[in-house]
Amino acid sequence: MRPLWVVVAARGGRGRGALVAGCTAMVTALLLVAASVVRLGGARITERLLAPIADPGTRGGAVVAIVLTTVPLLLLLDQAVRLGSAGRHRRFVALAVAGATGRDLRRWSAVEVALPAALGALLGVPVWLLLRRLLGVGLAARTGALVPVSVGPGPWAVAVLLVVVGYAAWVGRRAGSRAAQAVAGGRGPQRPPRPWLALGLLALALVVGGGYLGDLGGLRDLVGPLTVLLLALGIAALSPWLAYVAADRTARRARSAAMLLATRRLTADPRQAARAAAAVGAVAMTAGVLSAFVPQVSSGSYEAEDYLVPALVVGVLALVALLTIAGSLAVHSTETVLERRREMAALVATGIPARVVSDSQRLEGLVATLPLALLGVLLGGYGYGLLVHVGTGGLLWVTVAVPLTLAVVYVAVAGSTRLLRPWLLEAVDGASLRTE
Repeated sequence: MRPLWVVVAARGGRGRGALVAGCTAMVTALLLVAASVVRLGGARITERLLAPIADPGTRGGAVVAIVLTTVPLLLLLDQAVRLGSAGRHRRFVALAVAGATGRDLRRWSAVEVALPAALGALLGVPVWLLLRRLLGVGLAARTGALVPVSVGPGPWAVAVLLVVVGYAAWVGRRAGSRAAQAVAGGRGPQRPPRPWLALGLLALALVVGGGYLGDLGGLRDLVGPLTVLLLALGIAALSPWLAYVAADRTARRARSAAMLLATRRLTADPRQAARAAAAVGAVAMTAGVLSAFVPQVSSGSYEAEDYLVPALVVGVLALVALLTIAGSLAVHSTETVLERRREMAALVATGIPARVVSDSQRLEGLVATLPLALLGVLLGGYGYGLLVHVGTGGLLWVTVAVPLTLAVVYVAVAGSTRLLRPWLLEAVDGASLRTE
């Protein structure tokens, strides 16, 4: 007879387990790359590296950039855990009736996520080896390696595996806590999000980046990476408040049923959608910085060959991150509809076209992402341009990058919701009105 926690973990679903394992594998591989770059500081470099990694003054920024690329994957992991929440709620109700406590439900939910995450973390090691082959050995003889070949993560690999699995277990436990609260009778009305933590992080980034801390001596090389990290965290922390304000203002002027559905759903629970879209601001900030940096490099202020290739790599990673975020947001919106499929099916049964429900998904994603993307690209482009005194031509490219970035965000969100439309239409079918 199998232990109960094994049975509960097995009931989590193969699809969700595969998505969790895939996310943790990629996160582990990227963190192993970051650990390898960190260990370059105490090793003799015997290979050709890309300029930002080879230069000790910019190596810290490269590490921060690699770590930030894991954020969209972690957000997707968070949304993957929410898949099948309606089925999980029914299982937890049955377990609670059988005598399970809230602590039991939280523990089982953590195990349910930690097991596929542990498998994914182990798979992250061969993924890192593949990245080292493609972006290390493959690029070393051309533009310079992006992934170090002569140095690996060493003992940091164990810490990376434990951190990734621990984070996944924490996400699972948090999901179990929400499910346990729902079983116990649900939560009361939530307070609207507040921007104070985000504003504090942005103000701290201004203090650090503006040089108001005085002479930092040997810590001077950490000022840039720390500023970027604080800005990214500040914009991400601002996303719930910004999504709530944007949805609330838009709801007052809504002229369509789809817009009203989207904005009211977002104001009722802005934190979940904002958590899925939180990294959009950091991606847009990256696009803004690149729009000012690339013209500056091309003008001859730097060695173009050493910096244009890393800029291209960062741009490609930002695009991949944006697609991941759009997928995460679409998963969140679809799961929200599936949780309320009876209510949505009732709307369709009373004459509301199913297309309206589908359009509300797309609009919800756009309301949650476009204001954040606008703030990020403006802050990144004009902020960097003014900081390094970019010329008028560079600022003109930033101006062009603003609508282009918003257009890319729009296409990513609209495309991802379009791909998930078949599942949505099935959910709002009249069969969902039947008693389970």
